[in-house]
Amino acid sequence: MSKVVTDHNILIRVLKEPVLMEKLTVNQWNDLLREAKISNLAGRLSADAGAIGIKDKLPAKINNLFKSFDYNSQSSERMIRWEMNRVRRALIGESYKVVLLKGAAYIAKDLNCTRGRVSVDLDILVEKKRIDFAEDKFLAHGWQHHVENDYDQKFYREYSHELPPLIHPDRQISIDVHHSILPVTSRVYPDMSKLMEAAVPSVDGFYTLSNVDIILHSVVHLWQDGEVRSSLRNLLEQHDMFEEFGKDQKFWDALVPRAEELGFTRALFYALRYCKMIMGTKIPGSVMEQIAPYSPNGFARSLMDWMVPGVMSPTMGASGLSRWLSMNGLYIRSHWLRMPPFMLARHLSTKFIMRLKGEA
Repeated sequence: MSKVVTDHNILIRVLKEPVLMEKLTVNQWNDLLREAKISNLAGRLSADAGAIGIKDKLPAKINNLFKSFDYNSQSSERMIRWEMNRVRRALIGESYKVVLLKGAAYIAKDLNCTRGRVSVDLDILVEKKRIDFAEDKFLAHGWQHHVENDYDQKFYREYSHELPPLIHPDRQISIDVHHSILPVTSRVYPDMSKLMEAAVPSVDGFYTLSNVDIILHSVVHLWQDGEVRSSLRNLLEQHDMFEEFGKDQKFWDALVPRAEELGFTRALFYALRYCKMIMGTKIPGSVMEQIAPYSPNGFARSLMDWMVPGVMSPTMGASGLSRWLSMNGLYIRSHWLRMPPFMLARHLSTKFIMRLKGEA
């Protein structure tokens, strides 16, 4: 193979072209593995190497590490599946929809983005009017509140989109019980009844969101509610889902209209733009034309184009002042979208004071 792997964004290069692992130098392996571990993508490298049949061509030390990564991802999936079983057992007799979100949904649907994935919690969604009943069930079956101070309990219940995290002391897997996919204070807030109505039956009596809504949830989680920086795993998952779901033309036909219906067009614009720009995702030209009217103004678009690619990967890309400005700019942006300025200032100052007192 004549292609040479450069050190710049080596993780992104290898994720796009896993066959490049055959030609890495020792120093490049060191950079790649460090970056992959920080990004929670070490297991993905092993899965990709296995998928294209090159593991036996890699150094013995790398194969030993890959075996460890495989074990971790397989163990993680077993724990999430068992926690799903325990959740279903706790909710026996309840007739309302319990929708799996994020990693649990990807596992239930056996999506490509689960390859080598490690999950540390289980996310579920129920109607807001049912969330207190669900909480009582979980507490009765041994789960405990992970957040105990009064301020955080109040903040979760009044302003967040989920209960305070619950954790079972025996299994140490956290469950996040959502009633929405965005905080109630967010500048964009969807009609959750539309997502619940479109949810489809899945394993063991659970539901998942529709394929279009699954990708839109991932999109708004990253581009509306998230910080963007060091979010390469999220972007890769969106890339995987666009390519997997996109094998069906009906998915592309429904994507932008559904984003319009739910108010997610700006977030979808960014997801499509940066999946294509960074990961080389194959997106139909007609879809890019449909989403184009929802682009921000030229200045904001250029600013995002400068900030996002350089900090998507945790340590590589932009450096020095450029990286500092990009990371902090995206951090401020995420909070600006998450809640009104006065509420944000009050919340951050309260948390700062709590940390000084050792109460956080």
